[in-house]
Amino acid sequence: MLSVRGFIILLSIPLKLLLVLIKYPFFGGLNEKFKNDLKNSLKLMLCRTALSMPVLDSSILSILSNYFLLNKLLKSLYPNLIKPLANYGKSYDKQSYWIVKPETRKSSDPILIYLHGGGYYFETMPSQLESLLSIYYLLDTKKKQNSNLSILLLDYKLASRGYKMTTQLHELLETYTSLVKEGNDNFIFMGDSAGGNLSLIFIQYLKQHNLELPYPKHLILISPWVKIHPDKKQGNTPGYSYHDNSPRDMIQYHLMEQEDRQQQIMGEKTWQSLIVSPGNYLPYKFEDWEKIPTFKNKDSSVFVILGEHEVFRDDILDWCQWALKCPLRKSDRDSGGKFDKEIHEYKGNLSGCEVEVVVEPWGVHDSSLFFENHIIGKIRKYPNININSLNQEEFFGVIKISQFLNRCLD
Repeated sequence: MLSVRGFIILLSIPLKLLLVLIKYPFFGGLNEKFKNDLKNSLKLMLCRTALSMPVLDSSILSILSNYFLLNKLLKSLYPNLIKPLANYGKSYDKQSYWIVKPETRKSSDPILIYLHGGGYYFETMPSQLESLLSIYYLLDTKKKQNSNLSILLLDYKLASRGYKMTTQLHELLETYTSLVKEGNDNFIFMGDSAGGNLSLIFIQYLKQHNLELPYPKHLILISPWVKIHPDKKQGNTPGYSYHDNSPRDMIQYHLMEQEDRQQQIMGEKTWQSLIVSPGNYLPYKFEDWEKIPTFKNKDSSVFVILGEHEVFRDDILDWCQWALKCPLRKSDRDSGGKFDKEIHEYKGNLSGCEVEVVVEPWGVHDSSLFFENHIIGKIRKYPNININSLNQEEFFGVIKISQFLNRCLD
């Protein structure tokens, strides 16, 4: 049953969207990134308001199942993109669906497992799948075909329906173990927000339990939620991303600090755990990560993308510093929306593992998958579009992720 607070927030959505519409001609969009972008300003307000729903009420906004999104909605919207994808929409097990699985694939061919964001309490959004499809179509055709790349979506259960952390971790483990038992050993994890958290705690779980399973070879972390519970100083002190970026981002500090909200997601689990919240596990130690194969093998790689104007920026850069030895820190000056390799990009080597960390100028949380999904309109019209012909600022994240995946498939 919907709570009073949830009901009030639900009623406020059209009013808040109307306010954005009224203000836009005079003041522009909600932040620097979307100053001249009404559509994404409306979407940002919608996401911001939806995320403020009480966790248990959020299930009312997660009415579109992954099965429906894949086999009904996207099939009807993008038939020319879906038709060529072998085994599209077919279930692998009770908690996963294939986006593509080539008929000729071998057990040594790569499987990208997509772990969706949504705070563990929201279902996958159509925009996330649209961006995922777009990334697949932007890959180099020969590399994609020669590698026989498959993509699997994990349809994990939600905290809004009573399945608290670490239910999702064990669902991933079950699916992963089944794939390994079939002989598969070449895995890529792509996780955004909570999916990024799930990627990292899964790897730590393998390590801590000494499971005889292959580690993912490649990690793609999009605005990963590395620190479940922020410190009060972060939200109350100017200069910290939680404080400075809450008015700009879809996520606000006042929600993230609520312990009752965190308990509805986590139950009674402690934040100070590498298999719950790596960013809350103190003191930070490089030793917690250095012996993990994903972070040391010569054929492995880790890619992280985050936004200059997202609240998680400081937490993500902190994790990148002590886990990946990435030197990128917050710049003393605003980027003005312009990319500067010296400030916004790090490419390095970690005991053989390739590391790339990218900060999107003026980017917000999960921008690649939530606010760049309109790229699919171009791909629907031109399925063989050249990645270099795209607007590099408008589709910053999708392009960077596609370029990294191309390198993984070499």
